Amino acid sequence: MIDCHLHLQDERLYPQADAIITRLREIGVKTLVVNGTEPGDWDRVAELSERFPEVIPFFGLHPWRVNDADPNWEDRLRHFLEHFPESGVGEIGLDKWIRGHDIEKQRDAFVRQLDLAREFHRPVTVHCLQAWGQLLECLQRGAFQGGQSDDLTLLGNVLLHSYGGPAEMVDDFLDAGAYFSISGYFFRPDKSEKLKVFKHIPDERQLIETDAPDMLPPSNWDLQQIGADGDTNHPANIAAIYDAIANWAGEDRTELISRVETNFAAWISREN
Repeated sequence: MIDCHLHLQDERLYPQADAIITRLREIGVKTLVVNGTEPGDWDRVAELSERFPEVIPFFGLHPWRVNDADPNWEDRLRHFLEHFPESGVGEIGLDKWIRGHDIEKQRDAFVRQLDLAREFHRPVTVHCLQAWGQLLECLQRGAFQGGQSDDLTLLGNVLLHSYGGPAEMVDDFLDAGAYFSISGYFFRPDKSEKLKVFKHIPDERQLIETDAPDMLPPSNWDLQQIGADGDTNHPANIAAIYDAIANWAGEDRTELISRVETNFAAWISREN
């Protein structure tokens, strides 16, 4: 199995990283995409990728962190991309849901990171809440030429992680070449409408994630949890997510694993 998006560097998981990786190996997880969110956690992401061959590191400035970012963040990001040639860019994006957001500042940081992704030929993981139209515009209209071109272009290996956008925009993102990942969180009863959107996404553009330690699946699942509070999503819950998606899609689990592996290889390819 592959988990295309999580945060193993998070303080809720990192102290138990060795035990977590051991458990993931036991259940057959072979690849983890660990996403940084700010310069302060990039060293830890890098260290995890050096300790565990399963970890693919991604380095990015999350929209929630833009307002507090060090002025030299872009130079540091370039440094990590240069020193980790297998890495991607993420988690980056736009977010109008968070209190105190500055969408123009987010957009500037987002486009600058897209430029770096294109320069280094790296895959991208995108976060978005309540800014889907602006996200598509950034991805399309000259985003990789500093906004100076009218050509519609998009970096072909962008993943919209835990896609929660409208069904009406799926075709626009598909036309742009995007991939979409689904997490166990969407199987919660109050998220059923979000789950239905994935019926509009072709099988060859779908990936699977935990977003651990967040996005906990439904409480009635047989979950592995971390901490006494029981609300921290363990990365090993990826197995339950694969089971749920196979059942929901009416697909053999082995075939689902194979399909996700093929999709993952296409998304992460440096040839896009």
